Amino acid sequence: MRSLILSILFFFIFIQSYSQCNGPQSFTMTPVAPAGGYLPGTTVTVCYTMSNYIQTGSNWLEGFDLNLGSGWTSLTPITPPSNCGGAGSGGQWIWLNSTTSTALPITTVGPGYFFDLNSNGVAGDDFGDNNVGGCSWSFCFTVTVVNICTPQNLLIQITAGSDGVWGSYTSTSCDVTTPFTVYSGSSNPSLPTIGPINHN
Repeated sequence: MRSLILSILFFFIFIQSYSQCNGPQSFTMTPVAPAGGYLPGTTVTVCYTMSNYIQTGSNWLEGFDLNLGSGWTSLTPITPPSNCGGAGSGGQWIWLNSTTSTALPITTVGPGYFFDLNSNGVAGDDFGDNNVGGCSWSFCFTVTVVNICTPQNLLIQITAGSDGVWGSYTSTSCDVTTPFTVYSGSSNPSLPTIGPINHN
């Protein structure tokens, strides 16, 4: 009985450490979402920050994958994250519509910002950004609400991934975690209420 309890406890500890590598996450949206939702045609600037990525199994931070609801259009990157470490070998954060890992199992994600250590324009064939001494990664992008007169899904989620999952590192001990939800509302196509028109 005692060995069964220890086995179950070890299993849950393993699952906990396997899936929780993200540090604190935060965001801003400009303009701030109205109570009823964004109006069609509104362009929104989203800025996201994550601090202190936990490098379980020596996994480095490979990138940030964006998941957008169908009510958004015109996704445009503005500012990439700053290079934290890159193992002292340079590297840069680049915007990619999609990237495919060379680590197994092969995974394709994107759009988003991803780390290109060897500066060849490909993120999935090398290691990620090394969290030297505790770093903070921030980036911004804009999206626009589609001009459709029915409510549309305006979900915005950002998922951070390790180089063992989205890059070329061979350890999967820092698996992709639950997406961080920035916004989960719908567009508000209602026309503003105006008073009676006075013909003079």
